[in-house]
Amino acid sequence: MHPAPNHILVVDDNEEILESISVMLARKSFKVSVKNRIENFEQEVRNLLPDLILLDKNLGWADGCDLCKSLKSNADLVGIPVIMFSAYYKKKEECMEAGANNFLEKPFEMKALLEMIASFAC
Repeated sequence: MHPAPNHILVVDDNEEILESISVMLARKSFKVSVKNRIENFEQEVRNLLPDLILLDKNLGWADGCDLCKSLKSNADLVGIPVIMFSAYYKKKEECMEAGANNFLEKPFEMKALLEMIASFAC
C-alpha cells in the first residue's frame, strides 16, 4: 500500500496559478515545488524526486505533452504520476496519449484536484 503523494511538483508558466495551487496544497500539508520554467525537465525531476507532477499543457517555453512523453520514456522517472491540465478540454486526449495519468480542465475546483491527487494512493 502506497501513501498519498506528499511532494508535488507544479509546472506552469502562469505565476498566479502557481501561487494559488502551491498555497492550497501547502495548507493541506503537501511539500510543494513550483517551477514556471525548467531548462532540463528530466534532470530537474531527478533532482526534486516529486511523488506527483502537476503539468500545464501550454507552457510559453514548451509543450507539456512533449515534457510528459520525455518523462514517461525514462525508465527512472516513468513511475511518477503526472496530472496535466489545460484551459482547452479538447486537449485531454492529446495529454493522455502523451502519458499523463489524468487530466483537469482549467479552471478547476481545488476539491477536484485534491480528490485526483488522493486517487494515486493505493
